[in-house]
Amino acid sequence: MSIVIAGLLVVAVISGIGGWLLSSKQSQETPVKIMMFVGYFWLLAFAQLLLVALSYFGWQHFTA
Repeated sequence: MSIVIAGLLVVAVISGIGGWLLSSKQSQETPVKIMMFVGYFWLLAFAQLLLVALSYFGWQHFTA
């Protein structure tokens, strides 16, 4: 398995767990909880991918 695929799977798992934890605390109806889970999932996924990209850029920039 490529390190890129493994990294994306880790991001997806962390985002899934975080989205579930954040959306399960709400006292809303089930369709609203599902929509909130999807929103939290993508928010966390993009935030993690941004951090990975910035750290990679910094690593490339400062080690050259």
